[in-house]
Amino acid sequence: SSGGPYFGFMCTSLKHVRQMPGRIVGATLDRDGKTGYTLTLQAREQHIRRSKATSNICTNQGLMVTAATIYMALMGATGLERMAAACHANIRALTEKLCTIPGVTSLFQRPVFHEQVLKLPIAVPECLNALAKHDILGGYSLQSEYPELKDTLLICATELRTSEDINLYHDTLAQVLV
Repeated sequence: SSGGPYFGFMCTSLKHVRQMPGRIVGATLDRDGKTGYTLTLQAREQHIRRSKATSNICTNQGLMVTAATIYMALMGATGLERMAAACHANIRALTEKLCTIPGVTSLFQRPVFHEQVLKLPIAVPECLNALAKHDILGGYSLQSEYPELKDTLLICATELRTSEDINLYHDTLAQVLV
């Protein structure tokens, strides 16, 4: 969630709106430590007209508003400011560190928040597969959405990243690009 509770919206055209899914499954542990699943955030229609039920109106919206309100109240204005500053510092540190690897360059020289686009000397899917073998989620290839951005990688660093995480990413990427 990039450092906080955000909202995920599903969109569709009006003709398909009645076909939207209306069930969310929650996972938990019972008192014996066994995994249990339950249907959560479902509208009553789910039980009344099961065979035709497709809506999940309002229930999830109320939960998300509550979660965001609690998060913002706990963080407070200074907490949100510290979190934003940490995101910004981490992406700057990650970008600077990765750009020391031969062939890796920052594509756009503009202000960023917690994402940056890097140009790599090899194909990005190949690079991401190699990073994944080291349990590193390396970023996102932009080539499918923007063919002109071939061999570019969108990276992200939130306030949750540590200097050890940044060093590990750098060292592993350097090995992959050799």
